[in-house]
Amino acid sequence: MLLGQKIELPFRHILGAFLIGRAIGFFLPSTAGLDGYKLYDAARLSGRTVEVTAGTVLEKVLGVTGIFLTYLIALPFGMSIFGENASLIASITVPVALGVISILLTILWFPGLVQWIIENVPLPAKQRIQGIVTRISQATAAYRDKKGLVLMMLLMSFFVHFFTAAMYFFMAIAVGASADLAFWPVVFGSSIQIFATVIGPTVGGIGIREAAQVLTLGSLLGLSVAAVSATLGFWVGEVPTLFGFVYWLIRDKDYRPAYCRVDGVQVDYEESARRATELETEEDVALRVSKTASGSEPLPQPQRFLTATGIGLGTGILAGIVIGVAEAWVIALGGFGDEAQVLWYGPLAYAVILGGLAAVGGAVLSVLPMQKEEVRAWVPALGLTATLIPFGLAILIFRLRRDVYLEQMPPLSVLLGVLAGAGILALIFLTLGRKFFGSRAGIIARPGPALGILAAVMAVGALAASTISPPDLPRGSGQIPSALAQRPNVILVMVDTLRADHLSCYGGTVATPNLCQLARDGGTVYQGFSHASWTKPATASLLTSLLPSTHRAMSKPSTLSPDVEMIAEVMQGAGYTTGGVVSNINLADSFGFNQGYDEYYFLGPAYLAGAEESSSKLILYNIVRAIWFNVSGGGIRPSDFYQDSNTVNDVVFEWLDRNSRERFFLFVHYMDPHDPYFRHPYDGHGIARVSNQHPDADLAAEMHALYNGEIEFLDANFGRLLDRLRGDGVYDQTVIALVADHGEEFFEHGGWWHGLTLYEEQIHVPLIIKWAKGTEVPGAEATTAPARLIDVAPTLAAAAGAQIPDAMQGIDLRTSVNSRNAKQREVYSEEDHEGNVLWALRTGNRKLIGANEGNPRGLPTQEFFAIDVDPHEEQPLELSAHAGETGNLEQHAELHRRGAEGEAVAEGEEAEMSYEECEQLRMLGYVDDCEGLR
Repeated sequence: MLLGQKIELPFRHILGAFLIGRAIGFFLPSTAGLDGYKLYDAARLSGRTVEVTAGTVLEKVLGVTGIFLTYLIALPFGMSIFGENASLIASITVPVALGVISILLTILWFPGLVQWIIENVPLPAKQRIQGIVTRISQATAAYRDKKGLVLMMLLMSFFVHFFTAAMYFFMAIAVGASADLAFWPVVFGSSIQIFATVIGPTVGGIGIREAAQVLTLGSLLGLSVAAVSATLGFWVGEVPTLFGFVYWLIRDKDYRPAYCRVDGVQVDYEESARRATELETEEDVALRVSKTASGSEPLPQPQRFLTATGIGLGTGILAGIVIGVAEAWVIALGGFGDEAQVLWYGPLAYAVILGGLAAVGGAVLSVLPMQKEEVRAWVPALGLTATLIPFGLAILIFRLRRDVYLEQMPPLSVLLGVLAGAGILALIFLTLGRKFFGSRAGIIARPGPALGILAAVMAVGALAASTISPPDLPRGSGQIPSALAQRPNVILVMVDTLRADHLSCYGGTVATPNLCQLARDGGTVYQGFSHASWTKPATASLLTSLLPSTHRAMSKPSTLSPDVEMIAEVMQGAGYTTGGVVSNINLADSFGFNQGYDEYYFLGPAYLAGAEESSSKLILYNIVRAIWFNVSGGGIRPSDFYQDSNTVNDVVFEWLDRNSRERFFLFVHYMDPHDPYFRHPYDGHGIARVSNQHPDADLAAEMHALYNGEIEFLDANFGRLLDRLRGDGVYDQTVIALVADHGEEFFEHGGWWHGLTLYEEQIHVPLIIKWAKGTEVPGAEATTAPARLIDVAPTLAAAAGAQIPDAMQGIDLRTSVNSRNAKQREVYSEEDHEGNVLWALRTGNRKLIGANEGNPRGLPTQEFFAIDVDPHEEQPLELSAHAGETGNLEQHAELHRRGAEGEAVAEGEEAEMSYEECEQLRMLGYVDDCEGLR
């Protein structure tokens, strides 16, 4: 750095100054000690304080660039540490990192541009610091013709930070992490931790470093290993530099280096020490005084600090209001459900965060010798640029990726357009914004008016939210209509994340006497299969009898179209009283799952910070929640995530108190087997996906045991439901269907949880239907073919004597297997989730699975299994050796998909096909008629 400014000092001296600075910095925040001592040492010897400062700034630029390069290089291999949030985090951080690096490299490569900006662009208090600004611009341009030197420094910066991040990998192994620990995820997470340490305000980064390591790598390393490796890794790197104090002691007060040359000339050390304190020449001072009018002196520092901090607070509040209102509006477009708290909660939450950040920014700006008018103009202009634009940009890119492009990054042209728009907005803030805030209208950025605006926005939001309230509970007649007297009640029970192979009536080892009681009471045990491996698309298929490509509820923000006809609407239309009780956010009213219910209850978790369901959709809330569950480290409760079967039963029993004497349809959803897996009785111990995305393989046994305990807990509460039905005298008159939306993986195929594969442990689900007395029951052969979730709704509707809608794609499972066509004998599953575009076709004894190239889960593009001899899909068959069979199954899967897309609801486009192609579909039972294509 010094050579670039034509300042030459012996390497031995520079090494000593570096070690002394690191030793001092060990006891100061961030790199303040190191930077401060190096600047002091070089400036007093050379007399070139501004030039040394410019070199130090360039060093910081290179340092940040090196950290961001390490982050980006490790990201493709290590982003898996964020699990299902990986795409979200990448979509936000990659554009930011690339933008920062681009700006920093521009500064390094084109210092003349920086010089021009410094000399020509308006700056706060520029007139009063003109001499310093001029020297800074000249110092910045010193590297104009030294691009080789700059590249060498950049390369050194990258190596320093990359190998420091790698050092944390070996430290993690040293303190107890598995020897099989993957290298890249730790390097990736450690690069984030290093950045947090550098910018952290605590002494030596204490606390910030450990929190960052736990947040990023806690799920991979374990909380204790992550924290300890962060602390010890820092000490390993820092303790040797404490020898800097030895250098300090060796150097007496008369110490001088062997030489210090500036522009090739040896300096006079006493003259240099004097000049180091004079940042402006006498000519600069005289020129500044002559240009400064009387009465235009800057505000005194204490008053400037209070004014700038206050205006920064007000500016951040305004930025928070804008973002909060915008997000509330986006959430409103998707539907609120029974409450709209976000209308006032959103602006408040963002105002608190951005207000605090902008207040800190205002305090930092107060070091500049600004007048009152400059404070009022510059602080809000810069505050909005530093808060509204980056936060708004991150949220916009995230919502484009998730809501518009369905978990995929927007095209480059869209991203460039968004970034260009952000740049234009920044220019507006820094030009017209300064004029606006410098006028009388700028009073809105002061704390009082800004808080008043926030209060007004919250009042309006609260008033609007108060108009949205749960409907009054209906009061039925308490009598069964004569037309329904001979028809049964219908209860559909869906258990979230319940594998079929764990129930005792499916040959499992978990004792489930109550769940399997349905079979003992004359029920039919089917081999059930789901059409997706996560809740929203799977449950939508269950309740609509439509494949995912038809109902289109396949992404996180997607809602069920009002055009679909759900089983509750069919039953309601047949005269039934309908009720639903669910406890998974994917099934909330706001996602359209409440269609057709007289009463529908979404039992949400106990949200953090006083939030309710609508507010929990804020991006800020989700970030804070993820951080909280990663760093809290304490005990967790089911209500932090969902309401357990005890609570569900309480609501169900209250509903039965009002409606059991009528003819009813009831949908009951239990969440217990879903993670977190809790120990029973509850003691605060649980293993949650949100804080443990990639558990160690040796956790499989404990996780499986906890999962089994959750099933037993659910079974006991399901028994309470059956007892209640018997006590009400309606058990025998009720058709009860027990099903799951999907299963769960315990490292059978190298992964955990659900939603990212279509193997048997994910889509083979229990399906047991207990028939009411007098109801037609299926023959024994009806269970010899796979049963699909889309078959459940038609079966229940037919059992209740209701008309099965033509749009439903399933069949009545009581029909003879021999009468079913090819389509009805096959299970087609599909999903497009977090970048994994998957499909599977399962017959009675074969299964073909397809996946997109480069999918994040790392699945093969095709796998073929003989299920009859390899039920756990452990030995995929050679594709080339079974080309004919796999080709036939692949064609059938394509026909399933095209047929489903051809019937897509709402905004879905119809698939184009020729008459000949349609005839292929019709011959296999995929469509009914092709005459319209002749």
